Amino acid sequence: MAVALKMKPVTVYFQELKYLMFQQMAKAQNRKTAELVRDAMDEYLQNHGRTKKTLDSWQPVSLGGLKPNAKDWISKDFQDEMLGSAF
Repeated sequence: MAVALKMKPVTVYFQELKYLMFQQMAKAQNRKTAELVRDAMDEYLQNHGRTKKTLDSWQPVSLGGLKPNAKDWISKDFQDEMLGSAF
């Protein structure tokens, strides 16, 4: 079963010449100009980092490892290293 996505009306300002070019392209393809704009937006999102990242795909940042004899990253040794004498 396909899910219908709600369309959001927006106001976008284009350079007139570019909009006229889009209108001509849409007419040649027997489509509406708005369809081409939506397609262009979809293509941009697909090609410019619209990746779904999950916490599972994240890699930890190396902090140089635990201090000798430290049990874990939450230990007082690690807190002293990160926060200094402020806490």
